[in-house]
Amino acid sequence: MDYTFSIGTDDPLGLTAESDAAAIGQTVAWVREKHIDELGARPETVVTLMGPAGLVTRPSERLDEFVERVTGTNPAANPEVLQPGDLNTPDCNGD
Repeated sequence: MDYTFSIGTDDPLGLTAESDAAAIGQTVAWVREKHIDELGARPETVVTLMGPAGLVTRPSERLDEFVERVTGTNPAANPEVLQPGDLNTPDCNGD
């Protein structure tokens, strides 16, 4: 399946993965390798991962939140599962 990942207003990265969890794992590894400075300097930057079925990241998901996702049994790999802080942590839009 094809996915598109972007950090802030940077040009998007295209990738192929077998599932949403695999796409999350690939993009987290890519962020840690290529954007570690931005992660430390601008953790509030919004990331977007789009897949064949639509948005994989949560709306307005921050870079520092996204890199905490791991594949496997962690519920963070499943975008359908409510994450800790979703109801009480303001995102970049303030909602």
